Parts: sequence; C-alpha cells; structure tokens
Amino acid sequence: MKKQITKKSQNEELSRKWVISVIAVFVIGILLMMNFYGARSVEFDLTSAGESDFDGLFEYTPHLTFPKGEYSVNISGSGTVTAVTGDGRELASGRAGSAFTMTLEKDESDIIILGGSSTGLRSVEVSSSGKLYSDLSLMTLLLILGMLYALYIRFFRHGGDKGDIAAAVILCVAVFASYPLFSGTVGFGHDLNFHLYRIEGIKDGLLSGQFPVRVHPTHNNGYGYITASVYPELFLYIPALLRLLGASPVYAYNTFLFLVNVATAVIMYISAKGISKSVYTGVFASVVYTLSTWRVINLCYRAALGEALSMVFFPLVIYGLFCLLKGDKKKWWILALGCTGVFQSHIISTVFVMITIAAAVIMFIKSFVSERRWFGFFKAAGLTVLLNMWYLPAFINYYFGLDMAIRHTKENTEFFANAVFPTELFNVFNTEFGYSQLISAGLRGNMSLSLGVGVSVCLVLCAVYFLFRKKRGIENEGFAAGMFAFGMLLLFMATTLFPWEILQQNKLINMFCGTVRMPWRFLSLASPIFCIVGALAAGAFLKGERMKKAALTAAVFVCAVSFVHWGTAYTTELDPALKKGQAVSTDGAAGLDDEYYVVGTDAEQLTPNRYVTGSGDAEVLEYKKDGSNIEVRLSGASEGEWLEVPLLYYDGYSAEDNNGNRLELTDGDNHCMRVALTDGAETVNIRYSGHWYFKLGCALTLLTVLAAAALKLFRVSNNRSA
Repeated sequence: MKKQITKKSQNEELSRKWVISVIAVFVIGILLMMNFYGARSVEFDLTSAGESDFDGLFEYTPHLTFPKGEYSVNISGSGTVTAVTGDGRELASGRAGSAFTMTLEKDESDIIILGGSSTGLRSVEVSSSGKLYSDLSLMTLLLILGMLYALYIRFFRHGGDKGDIAAAVILCVAVFASYPLFSGTVGFGHDLNFHLYRIEGIKDGLLSGQFPVRVHPTHNNGYGYITASVYPELFLYIPALLRLLGASPVYAYNTFLFLVNVATAVIMYISAKGISKSVYTGVFASVVYTLSTWRVINLCYRAALGEALSMVFFPLVIYGLFCLLKGDKKKWWILALGCTGVFQSHIISTVFVMITIAAAVIMFIKSFVSERRWFGFFKAAGLTVLLNMWYLPAFINYYFGLDMAIRHTKENTEFFANAVFPTELFNVFNTEFGYSQLISAGLRGNMSLSLGVGVSVCLVLCAVYFLFRKKRGIENEGFAAGMFAFGMLLLFMATTLFPWEILQQNKLINMFCGTVRMPWRFLSLASPIFCIVGALAAGAFLKGERMKKAALTAAVFVCAVSFVHWGTAYTTELDPALKKGQAVSTDGAAGLDDEYYVVGTDAEQLTPNRYVTGSGDAEVLEYKKDGSNIEVRLSGASEGEWLEVPLLYYDGYSAEDNNGNRLELTDGDNHCMRVALTDGAETVNIRYSGHWYFKLGCALTLLTVLAAAALKLFRVSNNRSA
C-alpha cells in the first residue's frame, strides 16, 4: 500500500513538472512571437547599376523580394520611380520623397527599382502593416517542438537509455555545427547565387502550376532555365516550400542548411552504428563527421549544395555495401536509399558512388558471389531506378537531347594543376577564404583543402590500428581494411603526388577528369570513410565504458574547438551575401560557366517583354506572363506567320489558340520560342506540360513508394500479432 502511495505521488509530481515545463515552453514561444510585430519594415541604401533593359530608366540595387501582400514604399531622392519584376511586369510607380503603395498578388522573387536618372535615388524603405515574413513564426514552431521533445525524453523516459542520450548528443552537435547560420543573414559562398536561384526557381515553378518543376521560370529575366531537369534538386523543395509559406530567402536557406546538418549527424550515426553494432562508435563517427572542416566548407563557404548533400548520403552507401557484402544481405534496400540520396544531390558524386561500388565488389569478390549476395546488388539497382523514375526520363531527355554548353567543355588540362599539395592536408587550421588556385600560384591565398582536425585524427587512428594491432579488434575487419585502403587511394588521387598529367593522355581518363574537374573533390568521399573506420579503430582501442565516454568527450571538445576556430573566421571576416528583404543576386545564377544554356545562346539578349512577330500583319495587342505560362492577344494573324515570346525553347511546352488549335513550337532567334500562327488566331496560350513519359515515370515512383510503405506496414502488423 505504501509503495502504491509513493508511486502515485511520484506520478503526480511528474505530471506537475510536465505541466509547468509545457507552460514555460509556450511562454517562451509567446515571447518570441511578440517579435513578429517588430519586423515590419526593411531599409537599404540604393546603388545605381547603370541603364536597365527598360528604355530611359536606370536600374538600382539591391533588388528586393517580398511575399504576397500590400506594402508601402518610400524612396529618398528625386525623380520618378518604378518597381518592376525581373520579367518586366510593372508592380507600382510613384515619385521619390513620397510613399506609394505596392500590391503583390503572389510572392515576387526579383523586384527591381528603376529611376529616371543614375543618381536620383538614395535609399528605399519598404513597410507592411503586419510582419514582412513568416520567419519567426516558423522558427518558434520548430523551437517549441524541439523543447517539447526534450521534455518528453526528460520526464517520460527518465533521461532515456543509451539511444536517447545518443540522440541528444547528435542533435546538440548538429545545432552547434549550425551556429554560423544564426546571424540573420546568409554568408558568402562560391556557388551561393546559383543554388539560391534554384530554390527561387522551384518556388516560382510551383506557383506557375508545374509539379514536379522541370523548367525554372525565374531565370534569365523570365525566359526560364532547364537546370531543374539536368541538376537534381529533390531536397531543394524543402526551402522552396518554406518560401511558399512566406519565409524570406535568408530563413529558408539557413533552415535548410540546419536540416542538412541534422541529417548528416543522424545518417552517419545510423550507418556507423549499423556497421559496428555500437552506440559509442556511431556517436563518435557522427560527431567527427558533422564538425569536419571539409564538410562545412562545402556546405557554407563553397556553398556547393550538391556536394554537401551528397556527403549526407555517402555514409549510407558505405553501410549499404557493408550489409550486402559482409552483413545482413536482407538490408539491400539501404544501398538503394544511399544511391538515391546521392543521385538526387549531385551527378558527379553519383559517379563517385559507382566507382565505390565497383571497387568494393572487386575487393570482396568472394563475398559478392557467395550466398547469392550479388542478387542484392541487382535488387538495389532496380529499386534505385524505380525511386528515381520521376526524374530520370526528364534528365535523359534534356541532358542528352539538348546541345548544352556543358557538353562542349574543352579537355581539362588544368585538372592536375588543381590538385592538393600534401602540405595543405596538414594545414588543419587554415581559415583562408580564397578560391582553389592552380599549383603554379603556390599556397598563399588558397582556400582550406584539409580534412580537418577530427577526420585527420581518425585517419591516424586507422593507420596505427592496421599497422600495429596485435590481434583483431574490429568485427569484419576485412571490410574496414578495404574501405580504409580505398580512402587512402582517394586521398592519394586528390594530391599532386598522383600522376594525373601522364594518365590524362588516355582519352577515357581525361574524360573522367573533365567530369570531376577538381581532384580535391575526392576529399568529400574520403572523409566519411575515415570517420567510420577511425571510429571502429577507436572502439577497438578503448575497453570499458569509462574510457569510451572519456574518448567521446575529448572528440567533442577537440572537434568543437576546431570548428569554432573556422566558424569565427567565417562569420567575422566575410561580408554577408544576403540580408532579409534582398532578392537573390543574378550574378552566377546560371552557373559560373553558363553550363546549361543551349550552345549559341546570348544571355545578354534575353530582355524582358520581347514579343516579336514575323513580317506579316500580325500584331501583339496585349500579353500576360505568369512564370512559365504566357497569354498573348493578337490581331491580323494568318497561316505562315509566327510569334516569338520571352521563353527559351525547350520541348515540353505546348501552345493553343482561341479556336482550340494546337500550335507548332520551334527554336527561334537566340534559341527563343517561336510559335507558328494560324488564320484568325486572336489569343495564344503557352504553358509547360512536359511529356507523357515524364508523367509515367512519376507514376512508377509513386507506386514504388506506396508498395514499399504497404509492405512495411504489413510486416509491422505481422510482427505485432506474432
């Protein structure tokens, strides 16, 4: 009886603490929400960018971006002012010195301020009666959910078991790895504008009725760009969705990077734990990998989102290979998920994965042919194809069907010249924010090309273990040794020690070098290999719970200090690239080398509102453009005449006149879309609809996902009833 009373009082105390804690969480949420009404306006100094594409008007920067709503615009200076979109639609007009109203019917990605002279405008202030963006509301929701989960672990699972503690450590490390993002701005990045514009392109494509998005309607003054179909961007739908919910580009991008850090930490933990069957090994590998310098350089400073995303899934590929070659071959689907994640992130990294799989099969050929393990590889390949069928038809159609600039790159004679000096691998505290220089320029000003402190320590642990171990301490040591050897080969291939100059005389190898472009990209795959094998070696060296906890604590401390050293430099030595209210810059938005234009396209001639008819009597009376959709009213149209519209020509568009006639679309001047007119056509409607086999691919992927979900539910149900 006394025990029952004690237990009852404990439950009452627990409930009381839980209620108090929940109330505290919501109070914190309310305090954060009070900030909503403080961010009602933004103000920027204006700088003339010279003559615009609009006759007699001058363009000013920065460009702006705001969600749907009504805004008051106040510009200091003198003269007339006009606000237009990137594709030429007028949004509002007025005079400098007097406020005027700007009404947006949808989220606008690129609002341009135009003035009558190059010196008349000084600054712009845009205000709203409510909050400008939904950033704080979304952030508050995430914080409340996170705190409630922490309270659930604390009070209802009593601090949790090893798995709960591991989850807490991993989440804390992911948050810590994201601290450079908590400045309210977006930091500088080499490829930043390209990827930010991809996010804007997805958002605007969805707004114009495309799903999935195949052509970005935002690029090139509204002419569109095919990157959506030739550069996989499944995961970029996450920040694009945040943009649709009213988030600023700054918040959407930084939140996405935070989620990338979380996914990196979680997937590495799952992979390393799955290989080792040890929670400590999983956490050790996760901490070192998440805080590794090279990974965060890819994510933040290089802003190479494709490569950073592929680094999320490389550990899963390694885990999948382990399951198929040495572990539970029934888990063949893990390799399929890893390969899908990498493919949907970065094409070059997909090539790396194919090489890794081939190398693993060759190294462990006996395992491959025994116990029908080879069959698991075929099943993984089949599932990978089915999961990506929603994307593959469009990718194949456009990547191999269009004569794009990326397919006309000259032989990569500078591949070796971009290799890493061995010295740079040891410069683990290098915080230089330059670019990758040719080896003839030496080391001064070169960006960091080191694996970082933690990964380098893992490399040393691996070397010490395999050179000096007296007895086997790693289960499935052969797999670990093979992966370590492959990682060392990748490291060797990244450096100036590897004879690329001689090997590139072979056309096939030179083609491979032209695809990879930079030898230091091999560091991205070597990093997770060293982290996993290094964690396995650490587990073999350390005996006893206390030693493992001490080693894990030391790893967290060393990696954290190293990360702070880099993060401090990144956040204090570089100017922010994007602030709230600013639109993404179009500089580099098409790629550093304009890779995805059809050969012969002159981007400078892609001017807004370019509607041109042939030499006949056809005349454009009125037009309306909404993303990838265009409606044009005409007079005097007849058979044999044509109309060119401000869209780059890609097959998959369709056009129809007011009589229901399907109109032929062809490649016109500067690869713009040309519409063949018919007698009596008064209205022409153009939209992107894709091809039937694009839709078939989507259906196959959807059926695959539904079938996999149904099979999983069936097995769970059977296990519960057993």
